[in-house]
Amino acid sequence: MTLYQAEWCPFSSAVREVLTELGIDFIARQVEPWPSERRELESLAGTDQIPVLQTEDGQFYRGTREIFAHLREREPWQFAAAHRRRFADHRDARESDAPGQLVEYFRGTDELESVPGSAGEAEVVDAPEASRYELRLGGRLIGLAAYRRRNGRIAFTHTEVDESCEGRGLGSRLAAAALEDARRKGLVVVPLCPFIAHYIERHPEWEKLVASGYGNR
Repeated sequence: MTLYQAEWCPFSSAVREVLTELGIDFIARQVEPWPSERRELESLAGTDQIPVLQTEDGQFYRGTREIFAHLREREPWQFAAAHRRRFADHRDARESDAPGQLVEYFRGTDELESVPGSAGEAEVVDAPEASRYELRLGGRLIGLAAYRRRNGRIAFTHTEVDESCEGRGLGSRLAAAALEDARRKGLVVVPLCPFIAHYIERHPEWEKLVASGYGNR
């Protein structure tokens, strides 16, 4: 299958999620940003609107209504229910700015700075207006742990330390301080961020903070 789509398009995202649940391998073809520029797509599928799904036999389905009607005829994958559960688990990561922060990091426009110093000299402060813990050294931002907080839970969605500061224990300093603050505030932790999850695995004294059932998965 080939999916003509754009990453920013919520309809494309919905189709990708359903294809994942059904266990269907597909090729994602990126289209031009504006419909008026999609001459190739229009010549192929007769539309300049996305998403468009081309099936193995060359049939085109245009828009989520047609695509979903076709996909409902497919047999569910044995892991479909598990993927739906994980989709629900990661709601906080999708609704937070974690994807935006990662994209900015890739583009090289992130706000982190390179600063000399040790983990013992660093301070971690909660910046609720930005939904993140900030790791600062000499008053300059060198790392962050983004989160989404609601209903007595705190979901850590993305953790990052400036590359030049890695290997000095600064990431561990950030994780420990963030978890300690969560414990002090009586919050249940949802470690969606792999760094925080791995830190908890290496330091099992924090496992009692993890949301029920999440640690086992």
